[in-house]
Amino acid sequence: MAKNKNRRRETSAPAVTVTDKIPLVSVIIPMYNSAKFIPQTLESLLYQTMTDFEVVVVDDCSTDNSVEVVESFAERFNVGGGCRLHVIKLRENTGTPGLPRNVGIQYARGKYIAFLDSDDLYTKTALEELSTLAEDYQADIVNLNCRFHLYGGQAMSIDDPRMTDFNELTNPKNFTLIKGVRTQINTIQFESNNFSERMRKWINWEYRWGSPTLFCKRDFLTVNQICFTNISMFEDMSFFFECLCKASKFLRVPNVTYIVRPRVGSATRGENTVDIKKTFADYFRVSIGGFKDFERMMDKIPFFKEHADYRYTVLNFFFHRSYGWPWSFQNIYMKVHPAELYPLIKKEFSSDDASLAAYLFNTVNVYRLQIARLQQELSKFHS
Repeated sequence: MAKNKNRRRETSAPAVTVTDKIPLVSVIIPMYNSAKFIPQTLESLLYQTMTDFEVVVVDDCSTDNSVEVVESFAERFNVGGGCRLHVIKLRENTGTPGLPRNVGIQYARGKYIAFLDSDDLYTKTALEELSTLAEDYQADIVNLNCRFHLYGGQAMSIDDPRMTDFNELTNPKNFTLIKGVRTQINTIQFESNNFSERMRKWINWEYRWGSPTLFCKRDFLTVNQICFTNISMFEDMSFFFECLCKASKFLRVPNVTYIVRPRVGSATRGENTVDIKKTFADYFRVSIGGFKDFERMMDKIPFFKEHADYRYTVLNFFFHRSYGWPWSFQNIYMKVHPAELYPLIKKEFSSDDASLAAYLFNTVNVYRLQIARLQQELSKFHS
C-alpha cells in the first residue's frame, strides 16, 4: 500500500439516522483490496448467535471492487430495519491498518468495540461470548490469549477452494489452536493492578497483543484517547500496551473466538518474494515510529520515570518482536553487506547524529548476528 501520513483528511462517512438502534458492539474491519476474501469474513458475522452489533468497514482506497462486494451484503445485514453495515471510504490511502481502525473507532456507536481483519473470521458464538463477559465483569478490556489458525497455519492461495468455502472455513476439524504466549490461562481472571507485575508479564511475553485479542469498552478508548499509531506494521502492539497500562479492569479469558485464515500475499502471514533492502527500510521505519510511540506513552506514566530499567526493557521487547530477531536480521545481513546497509540506515535518521547512530546500529547487529550463528552451531553440536 502507498504510504501517507495524513490522519484526518480521509472520510466520506455513512449517514446515521436518529431512528437507528444503538448497538451493543461495533465490529471494526479495515479493508484494502479484499474483494476475494472479505465475503467469508462478513458471512462469519451474519451467522453470529447474537445480532445486537454493527459492522464498520473502513476502506483504505481499494483499487479492486472491495467496496461493491461489501455493499452487496447490506440487505442481509439490515433485515428488520436499521442500518447494521456501514462502509467508510477514505479519501487517501494511509498504508496502514491502524489509521483506518482509528476512523472506525470515531464512527462506532456500540458500547464495545471488536477488531476483525478482512481475511479472518469469528466463531459462531464469538460476539455473544465476549459481550457477555464484558457485561458480567464490567471490564474495560477483555483479552484473549488463544486463537484458531486454519489448516495448521499454512499459508494458502486465496484461489484454493478451501479458502473460500465457508463450511470448510468454519469446520472445527480444520482449526489448530495457537497459544502464542508463555503462560496460558485456564480461568477467567482480572489482571492485577500492580503495575510492576503487568510490566513483568509484558516483558516475559505472557500477553497476546494483537488487536483481534482485544474487546474494548468504547468509552475507555475515547476517554483515554487511545488510538493506533501511524506505522505500517506492529501498530497494534503499542495500542495493546497503552490499553494494558491504562485499564483498571483488564479481564483475561481462555475463550477462543477468532479464526485466522493464513493466505499467500498477506502482509504479515504470507510468503512473498521481497526486495531485501526495501524490506529492511520498511522494518527500520517501523522501529523508529514504534520507539517514538512507546516513548510518548511512557513519558506520561510516572512509573517509567522512576524505573529506567523497565523503560529500556519495554523498548527492547518491541525491537526484538518487530524485527523478529534473529530471523529477519539473518535474512538481511546474510544477503546484504553491512556497508550497503549503512547509507540506507543513515538516510532514515534526521538528526546531526545520523552517521553515528547508523554506524552503532549496524555494528551492534553484525555482532548479534555472529552470536546467533554461534548459538546455532552449538545447538547442532549438542543435539
